[in-house]
Amino acid sequence: MKNKLGVFLARMQPLHIAHMYLVEKALEENERVAIVLGSANKEGMLRNPFDLETRIELLHKVLRDKKYSEEDIAKIIVFELPDWSYENDVNETLEWGRYLYYNIVSRTQTKEFSIYYSDDAEIIKSWFRGVPEGRVTLRLFNRSNIYEGLSATKIREAILNEDRGYLEKYIPSNILDDVINLTTELREVANNPRADFSM
Repeated sequence: MKNKLGVFLARMQPLHIAHMYLVEKALEENERVAIVLGSANKEGMLRNPFDLETRIELLHKVLRDKKYSEEDIAKIIVFELPDWSYENDVNETLEWGRYLYYNIVSRTQTKEFSIYYSDDAEIIKSWFRGVPEGRVTLRLFNRSNIYEGLSATKIREAILNEDRGYLEKYIPSNILDDVINLTTELREVANNPRADFSM
């Protein structure tokens, strides 16, 4: 029996095949899937160079690929989530977890869900310590075991270095040219990045 809701949180700076791997896992295991685009209020920064519209456009283009059925696409909702703290601010993990949890509940009208995550497991465990037991199930994956050598930082470096081989390996084929076309924009950000901020 499928779970009601699977959630995948990612910045998608830019979108890569490990993101879609987790989306596909969530689609297999859940009746509905919420893709939450994080850092929605940040752009022009080294870790968050691309604006929300670009990220949404790339995601929708990947989902229009023929490998995704109309039934799969109908199960997906996409919404954005602004940051309100620095990403590495460990002093606010519980507050961030509550912020994330209540935003997911508000947007999906579902209090219980599975969240799909492929970075440091201890980070996401700390986010949900304050949520009542049984409401959030963690579906943890080790990205380096699945896609060795893949990171968004390396992808951004490959865009700047025009390393098409690396990009072909890790970017979905139907957005490869779109990602390569981000070179000028990324170069401008690399040369004059905005400072990160918290609210």
